[in-house]
Amino acid sequence: MNMHTRQNRTRGIIALCMILTLTLFATLSKAQAESNEPEASFSEAELAQMLAPIALYPDSLLTHILIASTYPLEIVQAKRLQSKNKLLPTAQLMEKAEDEDWDPSVTALLAFPTVLDKLSEDLEWTQDLGDAFLQDEERMLASIQTLRHQADEANSLAEMENMSVSRVDNQIIIEPIQKEIVYVPYYDPRVVYGHWAWYNYPPVYWAPYPYYVRPPYGHFYWHSGVHISFNYYFSAFHWHQRHVVVVHHKNAHHYRHHGRIVTSHGAQRWQHKPAHRRGVAYRTPAVKHRYQSHRPSTLYSKQVRQADRHAIKHSSTSNKLHSKSIHTTRATRVNNLSHYNKQIAKQREQKFANQMHHKRNMQVSDRGVNKHKGGNNHAQTQQRLQQVSSKPSRYNRVQTKSSHKPAHKAHNNLNSQQNKASHYNRVQTKSSQKPTQMRSSAPSHPKVHNQKNANHKSNSQRSNSQKSNGRSHTKQRD
Repeated sequence: MNMHTRQNRTRGIIALCMILTLTLFATLSKAQAESNEPEASFSEAELAQMLAPIALYPDSLLTHILIASTYPLEIVQAKRLQSKNKLLPTAQLMEKAEDEDWDPSVTALLAFPTVLDKLSEDLEWTQDLGDAFLQDEERMLASIQTLRHQADEANSLAEMENMSVSRVDNQIIIEPIQKEIVYVPYYDPRVVYGHWAWYNYPPVYWAPYPYYVRPPYGHFYWHSGVHISFNYYFSAFHWHQRHVVVVHHKNAHHYRHHGRIVTSHGAQRWQHKPAHRRGVAYRTPAVKHRYQSHRPSTLYSKQVRQADRHAIKHSSTSNKLHSKSIHTTRATRVNNLSHYNKQIAKQREQKFANQMHHKRNMQVSDRGVNKHKGGNNHAQTQQRLQQVSSKPSRYNRVQTKSSHKPAHKAHNNLNSQQNKASHYNRVQTKSSQKPTQMRSSAPSHPKVHNQKNANHKSNSQRSNSQKSNGRSHTKQRD
C-alpha cells in the first residue's frame, strides 16, 4: 500500500510540474509574440482621413473629443443617458451625469448632442481616434495643424464667422468669439480642404447635422450655440510642445473661462486613466504595457482571429480533400462491390442454366428408356394374348361342362316350369269367372284395364316360351 501511495504522489507531482511548465511556456510565448509584434502605427494619410471632419472644431471642444475617444464604453453610456432624457435641459442633465463615474470630458460632451451622436454611432472611427491619440499624441496634434493650414490655404477659415482664428508662431488656434457660447460647425471635408493629397484615403464624410443652416456664402453650416454654465474649460492644447494640458476642476460646479489654461496655475499634462477604459483592449502592445493592461492588444487579437480563420479554412479545405478522397474510395468500393455482385450473379445464372440443361438431358434420356421398355412390353402383351387365345376360355369350359349335364335334370326342370304355368292359368281363370254385377258396379279405370291386358300378354308370352322350351328339349332328346 505504501509503495502504491508513493507512486501516485510522484505521478501527481510530475503532472503538476508539467502543467506549470506548459502554462509558463504559453505565457512566455504569448509575451514574446506580442513583443515581436510590429508597432503598426497610423500613417499620415490615415490620421488626416480620421481627423478631417473635426480638425476645424474649436480647441476646447476638440480636446474633449480626443480625451473622450480613449474611453469608448463611457461614450456609449453617456449617449444612452442622453437618449433617455431628451427633454431635460443641459444643467439638469449635467447634474444626473455627476452621479456617474465618468471622465469629465465624456460628461462635457452631453451638452453637444450632435457630436455625441457621431461618436457613439461610428464606434470604429472613435476607437481608432482614441488609439491614435494614445499611441502618438504629438503626431496627432501635428496632423491637426497640417489640416488647418491646408484649409487656410484654400481660404476656408475666413468664412468662420462665429469663431476667432488666430495664428501664433505658425500655429492656428480656433476659439469661440464669446467664451460662454460654443458653436459647433459642420462642413464638407471634401470641399473645405481644397485639393486632397491622399487619393487612396478619402476624408471621413458625415451627413449634414439636423437643423443646421448655411449662410448665403461659405462652406460652413451653423446652429444655435451651447451656453456654458458647467465644467467645460479645463483642457487646452499646448501647441508648441504638442500635448494636451488640463487643470484641476472637481471643486467647481460652474466653471468659466478665466484666461489661458496653458499658463494658468496648476496646469499639467493630461494623463490617461485606464480605470475609465473599463476593460476595452488597447490597440498595440506598447500602449498596453504602458498602461499595464492584462488584456491582449487588439492587433494581437486580430492576428489570432486571422490565424484561427486561416486554420479553419485550411482544415475545411483538408476536410474537403479528405471527404473527396473518402468519396472516391467509397465510389471505388461501391464499383468493386457492384462488379463483384455482377460476377456472382453471372456465375449463379450460369450454374442455374447448367442445372436446367442437365435436368432436361436427364428427362430426354428417361423418355428414351421408357420408349424402349414400352416396345418390349407391347411384344410381351402380344405373346400373352396369343397364349391366352391358344388356351380354351373359361366360358367355353363352362359351356362344355353344362352340355355334359345329365338329361334327367333338364327334364325335371321342364316339368316344374310346366306345373308353375298351369297353376298360374288356373288362377287367371278364377279371377275371370267373377259375377258381372261386381264388374259393373266397380268403376272401370283405363289404367287398371291396361295393366291387366299387359299381365295377360306377359303370361301368354311366358306360356309360349315354356312351350317352345319344351319342344326344343324334346328335339334334343330325340
